[in-house]
Amino acid sequence: MRHTMRHVSLFICILLMAGAAVLIGSRGQSPSNQELGELQVTCFSLENGQAALIQCGDHAVLIDAGSADDAPALLQELEDRQVTRLDALVLSYFSPLRMGGAAQVLRSIPTEAVYAPDYDPPADSQGDYRRLLQAIEDAGIPVQLPDEKGDTLTLGDAQLTLERPLQGHYEATEGDYSLTASLEHGVFSFLFPGDAGEQRLGELMAQLPLSHTVLVLPEQGAVHENTEAFLRAVDPQAAVLTGAKAPSEELLTLLNGMEDLKLRDLYCTADGDLTFTSNGLDELTITQAEK
Repeated sequence: MRHTMRHVSLFICILLMAGAAVLIGSRGQSPSNQELGELQVTCFSLENGQAALIQCGDHAVLIDAGSADDAPALLQELEDRQVTRLDALVLSYFSPLRMGGAAQVLRSIPTEAVYAPDYDPPADSQGDYRRLLQAIEDAGIPVQLPDEKGDTLTLGDAQLTLERPLQGHYEATEGDYSLTASLEHGVFSFLFPGDAGEQRLGELMAQLPLSHTVLVLPEQGAVHENTEAFLRAVDPQAAVLTGAKAPSEELLTLLNGMEDLKLRDLYCTADGDLTFTSNGLDELTITQAEK
C-alpha cells in the first residue's frame, strides 16, 4: 500500500507496517529525464550501532558496520539482500557503534576499498580499531582518506561523494572527524553526515551544497546551537534517526518550530529496517519492516 506523504503538526517516529510505503515526489526534472536503474538505500535497525547499505545495479556500499555485537545480525541482513561483494566500506569515524562490526564484515565479504578518517581513536575504541586494522591487513584492502576535493564513486546510475573533515584535530567531540557521504540518484539525494558535531556542522555549511532529499541525522539527533541552521541548509523532505534511541524532546521541539521546512516526517530505525527505493525521476518510496 502507498499513500502520499502529508505534513504533520507533531513530529513522531513513523512506524510503517511491512509492505506499506510513503511516496515522495521529485522536486524537479531529472537532468537527463531518462530512466535510471533502481537505487535502494537501507538504514538497518541494529541493537546497538548504525549501518546503512547502498545498492544500485551490481554495486553495493556499506556505510558503517554497527557494533561488534551487531555483526552477526548485520551479516545476515547483507546475505538476505544478496550482497556478495562490496565496492567499498565507508567508516564515518572510529566509534565502536559504527566500526565495531567492520572486522567481521571484511572477513566475510570481499571488499574493494575501505574509506575512513585519519586520526588515532580514544582508548575505549582501541580494541575494535586494532581488530579492524588486522582485518584490513589480512584482506590486503587499501584504506583511503578522501581527497581534499572529495572522492566520487560511481555506483551504476548513482554517485556517492565522500568528503573528509577540514581539520586534522578536533577537541569538542570525536564525531567531528566524521567523513560525510552525499549520494545522488537523478533528482533524489541522501546526506550521511556521520556524527558531525557543532564545529563540523559549521564546516559542512561552508563546504558543501547541502540541499538533499533525505537527511540521516548526525549524533542520533543531538541538538546544537547551529542545528537549526544546518537543517535549513539541508531542507530535507524526510529525516532518519538511526540507532536504538527515541527522538529527544529537544529535537521534536526544534522540528515542530520549523514548519516552513519541506520536512514531512521523521523515521526511526528503532522501529525496524528502513528502505528507500528511488527511480531517480519522480518516485521515492519508503518502506519499514516490522521490528
